[in-house]
Amino acid sequence: MRSLLLLLVMFSAPVMGCELPFPNLGKAWCLAPAANDSQAGVYRVSGKDLLVRLSDRLIVRANGFTRESLQALDSRIEAVSELYLMDAAAYYSVSVGIRDRLPVVIRSLSEVQGISLVQPDILQLREKHAADVSTPTPPTYLTQLGIPELWPATPQGRGVRVAVIDDGFDLEHEELTHTQVIFSYDTASRSQDVSPGGEGDSHGTKVAGTVFAAHNGVGIDGIAPQASLIAIRQPDTWTSDTLLSFYLSKLSQADIVNASWRSEWLLEPVADIVADLAQNGRRGKGSAVVFSAGNNGMELTGEDSEAQLQAAVVIGAANGQGQRTRFSNYGQSVDAYVYGKAAPAVVPGGYGRFSGTSLSAAVASGYFALLLSQDPSLTLHQLVARLQQRLSLYQSSLQGPES
Repeated sequence: MRSLLLLLVMFSAPVMGCELPFPNLGKAWCLAPAANDSQAGVYRVSGKDLLVRLSDRLIVRANGFTRESLQALDSRIEAVSELYLMDAAAYYSVSVGIRDRLPVVIRSLSEVQGISLVQPDILQLREKHAADVSTPTPPTYLTQLGIPELWPATPQGRGVRVAVIDDGFDLEHEELTHTQVIFSYDTASRSQDVSPGGEGDSHGTKVAGTVFAAHNGVGIDGIAPQASLIAIRQPDTWTSDTLLSFYLSKLSQADIVNASWRSEWLLEPVADIVADLAQNGRRGKGSAVVFSAGNNGMELTGEDSEAQLQAAVVIGAANGQGQRTRFSNYGQSVDAYVYGKAAPAVVPGGYGRFSGTSLSAAVASGYFALLLSQDPSLTLHQLVARLQQRLSLYQSSLQGPES
C-alpha cells in the first residue's frame, strides 16, 4: 500500500523531466530519457549515476488475479505471463506493445485494488565478480573449510540440488559430464540449451566446476561432485528474466541458489523473491540464496544491490590466512569471507583460473551442499553458522596455541 501511495503522489505532482515515475523499496523514483536521442529505450535513473534500458513490459505484483483477469484490466495490455508465484502474491510480466504506453498503464494498474507494485521491466548492468589476481595456486579453500576431511564422511552432495544462475555452462567438459543435471534453461533463447554463447561466456562454467568437478585424477576436484545441478543461463539482466530464473530454481526445488553477481540497483521484486526463498524454501527451513559481495574494495551500505539483502547469504573474499582481501567488498550484510584468491578452474574446453568473490560464493555454495547431504535437517541459519564457525576455527588454527 505504501508503494502505491508513493506512486499516486508522484503522478499527481510530476517531477520535471520525469517520464516514468514508480516506487521501489519504499522510495519514489523517476526515469527520464537519456540525453542522447539515438539511444532509443535508454533512460537515466533520477538520483543515481545509472542508465537502464526499457522494453514494452511492466512488472506487476498482484494478489487474487489470473493472467486473463489481469489482462482484462486495461485494453492496452497485449499479453500477461507469470514470473514468480508466492503464497500471498504473484509477479507477472505485462506487455503493452508500445513503450510509450508504459506511463499511462502504470497509473491505470496502480489504482486497482489487489495490485501492490507496478514497475517497468528494467535492463541494467550486472557485475560478475571474478577478479584477475595473482597466479593460480592449489585451491586453498579446500583446507580452509576442511573439505577433504568431509568427503569421506558425507555423500559429497548427493541428494542436494544446487541452482546456478549465470552465463553459459560447458556441460560437455570432462569435469562435468558426470554431473546430474536435473533441469536446464536459457532465458534468452527460451530453450534448454545452456551452452556458452561466446568466448567470454565462461563464468557459469567456472562456478559449476568449483562445485561439481569430477574427482577423476585430472584438473580440479569439485567440492560437492555428487550434488544435482539446476543450470539457468541468464545472459541479460531484465527484471523479468531474473524473476523467472529464481522461479525456475524454486520449481526445481533448489536447496541452494548460487548467484555470483550483483546488480547496480536493487529492485523490489528481486528483494521479494529472495526473501521468499530464504523463508519458505526447503519446506520452511530456508533455501540458501548465495550472492557474491563484489570486488570493489568498498563498504556495502544502503540498499544498492543484492549484496545488501539480509535474507541472502552474502560472501566476501578472504586470503589464505582467512583475512578479508583488499579487493573484497565488506559491510554488515556480508555473512562470511571465504577464500577468493586465484585458484585453478574449469573453463569451456579446458582449464584456467578463477578468483574474486565469485569464487568465494561458489565455494560457500559447494560447502553448503556438503553439509546438507550429511544433514538435510539443517536450517538456513544453521548452515551460515556452520560456515562461520569453520572459518573461525581455521583462523584460530593459524594463530597456534596461546603462549
